[in-house]
Amino acid sequence: MTDEERQRTIDFILQQQAQFAVNIDALRESQARTDAAVETLTNTVEALTTQVQNIARQQAHINEVVAVIADAQQHTDERLNALIDVVQQDRNGKA
Repeated sequence: MTDEERQRTIDFILQQQAQFAVNIDALRESQARTDAAVETLTNTVEALTTQVQNIARQQAHINEVVAVIADAQQHTDERLNALIDVVQQDRNGKA
């Protein structure tokens, strides 16, 4: 191998090494952006999970309140029906 061929080979290797270094830097930057995006996504998912859990607890409480209201409404209906019966009996007795 002549000195010129050796120099061309060295130059080629140095160019390839420089290109690899540039590519690795680009990959590192891309990986850093990906890491940041994954961290943001993870935080978002955790926040959403917390919100869903809070909503589930609130919904359970609302369900309990609705059940209490429904029970109270049933008692109110029964008392109203009893009152209606008394009024009707009173009207029928006086008529």
